Amino acid sequence: MWRSMNHFHDIQNRIVGQVRGLVLRNLSARSTSDPHRVATRELEDAVSSWHSTFNRLIKHQRDYIRSLYSWLKLTLLPVSADGYQKDHSSATAIELTAFCDEWKQALDRLPDTVASEAIKSFVHVVHVISTKQEEELRVKRRAEAYWKEHEKKAKALRTIERKYYQSYSMVGIGVPGGGHTGDGQAFDARDPLAEKKSEVAACRRKAEDEDTKLAKAVEVTKSMTLNNIQAGLPGIFQAITGFSGSFAEAMQGVCIRAGSLN
Repeated sequence: MWRSMNHFHDIQNRIVGQVRGLVLRNLSARSTSDPHRVATRELEDAVSSWHSTFNRLIKHQRDYIRSLYSWLKLTLLPVSADGYQKDHSSATAIELTAFCDEWKQALDRLPDTVASEAIKSFVHVVHVISTKQEEELRVKRRAEAYWKEHEKKAKALRTIERKYYQSYSMVGIGVPGGGHTGDGQAFDARDPLAEKKSEVAACRRKAEDEDTKLAKAVEVTKSMTLNNIQAGLPGIFQAITGFSGSFAEAMQGVCIRAGSLN
């Protein structure tokens, strides 16, 4: 199993190594989609589960062989007040107990902490990406809220303008302040609608400011995602490749030594 894992992790390691040279020259200006955010959260959950499962697997294997070794010693090797009496034990019992002891020591020497920390580190990498995507979403929602508010105010203003200016034109009286002005323009104080127009213009400026912030947030999210993946993904597969290789070699060594005892 570990030999196969080492083989496939080595292939994955070579593939992700190519990611380091990846440069996205034309990053999309579109904000992160809902499915993309969901996929990021699912990836974080999956890697977190991988981390906990990996730790449990190694712990359970070590616990198993330690328990087996202790049981074999108590079962196969006679015990006296001075300790185990190997002289009175069968050769098979001694060899089997020695094999389990070798197995136990091999597992204890495995560099599982390095692999575990690499997986844990990648959990953090994905979490940071997810957090940045959520920050981007909050900016997007603020921008959308400002644009909705602007549209609501602008629509109300247009309705008032039609009624107001039509009432003047019907009686042949000139409009105070000279009539319409566009958003963002200076308003004549004599225009009774100047305050309303100013509110609409201010709301539009807020919406445009949020659009600028959103564009920056999108750029930061995409570039940070690429940088973090480039930095974090190769490390995790290097660590797992090294660990699985060490595990396979350790087990092979134990089996070879056990075979030489026969």
